[in-house]
Amino acid sequence: MPSPVPSTKRHRHGGLIIALFCASLLALAKAQTSSNSLAAVLSQNIPLGVENTHAVLPSFDPTGRRTSLMTADVVRRVDGERLYAEGFVFEQYNNDPGKNLRIDLSTAFYNLTTSTLRSTQRGKVSRQDFEIEGDNLIFDTTTNRGLMEGNIHMVIFDTKAKSSEEKPTKP
Repeated sequence: MPSPVPSTKRHRHGGLIIALFCASLLALAKAQTSSNSLAAVLSQNIPLGVENTHAVLPSFDPTGRRTSLMTADVVRRVDGERLYAEGFVFEQYNNDPGKNLRIDLSTAFYNLTTSTLRSTQRGKVSRQDFEIEGDNLIFDTTTNRGLMEGNIHMVIFDTKAKSSEEKPTKP
């Protein structure tokens, strides 16, 4: 179980990293409707006490477009409200493919009641324009807020495309 005690480690630019992370994960819940959310898909397809290997669970919007795909090496429903997964990968698909998001976690717990994903092992969140890794992840799909803590490492690709800087001209 993840510890409810927050990390006491301080990281330089931690607020910026958390803000970027939260903004990037915002798209996760936008693609999900209340009738076909990740929690609804999981609760309908993962029976209590059964270990599911090589699980693949897609989620679709009302028009039939795939909005997300959850895969895991092993998924087990721990009780009426929690799932445990190993080798967990969650991919969220956006109308703009550049904003597609992928979360890779060694192990994770998903609370069906609160729609909260938690992991206390190192995980990675990636998109076309960045990758971020950290030791702990908590993401609430209902509020679209996430937190990654511990030994944060972030790589932002091609920042020049996002800035107003121009390449210097040769004399």
